[in-house]
Amino acid sequence: MIELNRVCRAFGAVEALRGIDLHIAEHEFVAVIGRSGCGKSTLLRLIAGLLAPTGGTVTVGGAPVREPSREVALMQQVPALLPWRTALGNVLLPVEILRLPRDEHRARAAELLDAVGLAGFHDRHPYELSGGMQQRVALCRALIQRPRVLLMDEPFSALDALTREELAGQLQELHLARPATTVFVTHSIQEAVLLADRVVVLSPRPGRIRKVLDVGIPRPRSFGHNAHLEAVAECVAHLHDLLLRD
Repeated sequence: MIELNRVCRAFGAVEALRGIDLHIAEHEFVAVIGRSGCGKSTLLRLIAGLLAPTGGTVTVGGAPVREPSREVALMQQVPALLPWRTALGNVLLPVEILRLPRDEHRARAAELLDAVGLAGFHDRHPYELSGGMQQRVALCRALIQRPRVLLMDEPFSALDALTREELAGQLQELHLARPATTVFVTHSIQEAVLLADRVVVLSPRPGRIRKVLDVGIPRPRSFGHNAHLEAVAECVAHLHDLLLRD
């Protein structure tokens, strides 16, 4: 679904990414981790068509990426909800922009909000919602158009630890029920292991792929007491050691 071949990106004299080769299969969930400044967000923007590579090629669904596509949704750190619209109205914003059938998508928007624990909050405005609730609305907005590719740039980084874990669990459930090809950038090794089929570890700038780790742990996963706790802990420890290397 997503192909990056020898991709490089520089900003003037600063080289952000160098020689990125990566294939992401349809419906796969891939997490990208690395130290600050290693090019994780730049990688997402290249896939989203918001930046052009200075070397190499990026394709999505077999087509070269030259501009943003309605088949690719991007969810960022800040929810960026419109304050005058309700939760439901914010979720429906892409439907109006893309001129999709409103009645059909209104039912889907309600279903998504219910799925992330916001039943009863459809008519609330952003100022009436907590930070975690606002980010749930932003997730529903990203999913409303049924994107083939979902790009997520540290979407839970501003939330407290328990809310992050709860949202990660809900995202896992949504992905299992409605799989989209997902690239999830995070600083959290735990989030990466909880969510991803594979974890891409980037080196410090210029970002290069240090390792791609398969997470062969059965789903659903959690950090509570379960049959796979030892495997989760081992995977987390391995990624931690990789990130500590120079």
